[in-house]
Amino acid sequence: MRTRTAAGPVMPPREMIRTFGPFLRPVWPAYLLAVVLAIVVTGIGLLKPWPLKYLFDKVLVPEASYDAADVDTILLLIVLALAGIAILDSVTTLLRDYVLTAVGERISAEIRTALYSHLQSLSLSFHQSMATGELTTRLTGDVEKVRALLTGTLISATGNILTLAGMTGVLLVLDWQLSVGLLVVLPLLVLTVTSFRARIKAVEEHSREVEGDLAAAAQESLTAIKLVKSLGRERHESARFGAKSHNSMQAILKATRTTSGFSLALDVVVAVATAALVWLGAQRVVSGALTPGDLIIFTSYLRDFFGPTRSLSKLPAQLARAGVRAARIADILEREPAIVDRPDAIAATPPRQELRLDDVTFAYEPGRPVLKDVDLTIPVGQTLAIVGPTGAGKSTIAALLCRLQDPTSGRVLMDGVDLRDVTGESLHAQVGLVLQEAQLFRASVRENIAYPRPRASLDEIVEAARVALAHDFITALPHGYDTVLAERGASLSGGQRQRIALARAVLHGAPVLVLDEPTTGLDARSEHAVLRALERVGASRTVVVITHRMAAAMTADDIVVLDGGLVVEHGNHEALWAAGGLYAEMCRIQGLGDTTDADLFTGPPGRHAADLGLYLPPAEQLLADDG
Repeated sequence: MRTRTAAGPVMPPREMIRTFGPFLRPVWPAYLLAVVLAIVVTGIGLLKPWPLKYLFDKVLVPEASYDAADVDTILLLIVLALAGIAILDSVTTLLRDYVLTAVGERISAEIRTALYSHLQSLSLSFHQSMATGELTTRLTGDVEKVRALLTGTLISATGNILTLAGMTGVLLVLDWQLSVGLLVVLPLLVLTVTSFRARIKAVEEHSREVEGDLAAAAQESLTAIKLVKSLGRERHESARFGAKSHNSMQAILKATRTTSGFSLALDVVVAVATAALVWLGAQRVVSGALTPGDLIIFTSYLRDFFGPTRSLSKLPAQLARAGVRAARIADILEREPAIVDRPDAIAATPPRQELRLDDVTFAYEPGRPVLKDVDLTIPVGQTLAIVGPTGAGKSTIAALLCRLQDPTSGRVLMDGVDLRDVTGESLHAQVGLVLQEAQLFRASVRENIAYPRPRASLDEIVEAARVALAHDFITALPHGYDTVLAERGASLSGGQRQRIALARAVLHGAPVLVLDEPTTGLDARSEHAVLRALERVGASRTVVVITHRMAAAMTADDIVVLDGGLVVEHGNHEALWAAGGLYAEMCRIQGLGDTTDADLFTGPPGRHAADLGLYLPPAEQLLADDG
């Protein structure tokens, strides 16, 4: 069972091993080699002072008389032993560190990849509820802490335990009375550790929480940099980030002060204990109970004894800190994807008859439906526009058609087959989605268009761009199709970004295209260009246009009006305008008069749109001027 702290639940060591053990299995032989090398390094460390013992007992303060040749031989052997032990220690330590690094990086790569892949499978609602900076921190900092625990911390703890066991055994053989004095010091160390443990855990958890807030603030501000600059809020954002950075600095300094105080307290206990035990050891040498060489062994072990003891005393705090990070990773890995393929799911085929929403109700939260008993039929080859005020449930229908969500009740059907009965991969090959804000990557135009089909030829990419009326402005870019776009396509206009997204959808080749607010935020020229591109892209496809822009809806074969999650009107433009309901009201609000001409935006060049109160220049001029 996980305990909870201010920073979140803490994963117990046993559960941690059970969760992350599978990531250790592929590297188990190398991990075992690292453990063996750690044991060898421990054994070599125990051997280090023994040549000095013989140097004192056999050469500097000999118990028996030796001739010069014997002394020289013993001294040579001692020097060779010192050099050999030092070289062997360096080589084995180097091998241990390399193997641990290789194992650790492999483990962290596997955990990070599994975590990222699982994030890809989780629902949109999960991603909308989590800050991007927070998820990024889990992929980087949290994974690194778990890696350090599974490799460095546990291996180091194993070596420290073996070191203490070996030293204790040797010291008991050398002088059990002095060894008992050494063991008396251990309760003081335990008391020191206990008094600091809770404080260290608290400050470390607070430091981690502040670190996550800082990362989230940076991610949020940089993502919205256009808004920040357009409103002149650079100083405000700098001040906000500076305040969070200051909080992070204060938290880290507080954690450092606490851990430094802990180290100081341990050092004081160790120093006093060492001084006392050296004094007692010297008394034992004077009394003849120990040789000078034995005292060298004892003082050397004594010096090294408290290092592993201090490291092990910090282990509970390290486990607690890593436990918080591990719990945060496990929290994501344990989440079940909302949309999964059924075991008997079949492959979706291109629709031949219709798409249909059959009595569909959907709620993001229980008891608060955003769609209520919706029935819709979309014949293959036709264009359906879904309009309505903000919050009416339009984008939810887009998500249901692409199966980014499943209905709470009812069914979404393709040629009578429930979308839940087909595989997600095959469905996404049949239904494409173009979002309100075109999602472009920091890559070339060619790579952005070819995203759904990375191996598409340049001819195929160019043809898709031509269909989407994007070829002309792409070739005018500095490097044409090889021009690398700025992040999120910021170097292009809104209309240009949207047409590249349409070209991507064309190349994708899905027979059903769902357009979620494709003209929102565009000026008249850009909107006109995108509408012309939509007309060409949708000529051979089944198209669903989700929009609140009536200019994008009025040329559709069929129009559905949503309000409050209900279908309140249904028909073509002429019928809905004549009905004088919500659709007609929305047309009037947007400045569209009684126009029933389907060529309002796609008619002859230079047509006067009197009812709009504007003059649309020839399409060629609009396309040239856009962006």
